Amino acid sequence: MLGRDGTSDRVRRRTYLGLAASAGLAGLAGCSSGGTASAARGPPTVPEGQLADGGWEKIDEQTVDPLFERSFGPVEVTAAMRTFVYEDIALKEELREKTLGQAEGQFAMFFASRVSLDPSMANIPDAVSGPVIDQTEGQAREQFEAQLEDAGLVEIQQSSTGTIEIDTGETARLTEYTAGFPFPGIEFPVNDERTLTFEGETIGVTGLLAVWEHRGSILIAGGAHPGENLDMELSKAPTDAIEVTVDIDLGLTPEAYLEELRSLITAVE
Repeated sequence: MLGRDGTSDRVRRRTYLGLAASAGLAGLAGCSSGGTASAARGPPTVPEGQLADGGWEKIDEQTVDPLFERSFGPVEVTAAMRTFVYEDIALKEELREKTLGQAEGQFAMFFASRVSLDPSMANIPDAVSGPVIDQTEGQAREQFEAQLEDAGLVEIQQSSTGTIEIDTGETARLTEYTAGFPFPGIEFPVNDERTLTFEGETIGVTGLLAVWEHRGSILIAGGAHPGENLDMELSKAPTDAIEVTVDIDLGLTPEAYLEELRSLITAVE
């Protein structure tokens, strides 16, 4: 991004989607990652080809075993969780190049978790399976929201709840989120002694969290991405004779990011 005089503008940017911990939901029940998952407590299956083609890379892998141990009426349920976390490295590199290396951060992420239970969901009475899914979903929401807040987002809200059809035929519960990233603005050097500061604005962020039962386990998948483009023109006059204008347009495409995230979620099994 260049000013009218061709000088590179320094964009100060926080990592607004630093969600590896939230994506893994490692704090679901206050547990720390540890233990070795058995073959029965395996990881989720993710669309590796689609992720690779889209420029996504795995940035974290977590195991929480046990995740929780709780009595649901007459049934004692224990759970373990395996999680894969991915970052859109292609988008990150694209924005780094557009901003001459000055826009840093995790701009889009995707995660998938498998919660394996003993007894399996297939062997849990119907009267118990509902509360088990409710607890898992409630904890997932709380941790996801907490990590969005820790990442510096503001005005975090559950914008809607509904369902989403999974490729394997199940129907998942879907929670949609909106939030805002307070873009801190720009410091523009005029000379060695003076710097102009341009105030920023809040950029929208969109998040999705899906929970569903699959072959005796509970799957959780979701992520977050820019919910709007950053397109702004800032002007300031350091003197009566000089006006400095800075144009920023990152070319973000929220609709495409949302479509891709939903496609990744529905491909998990």
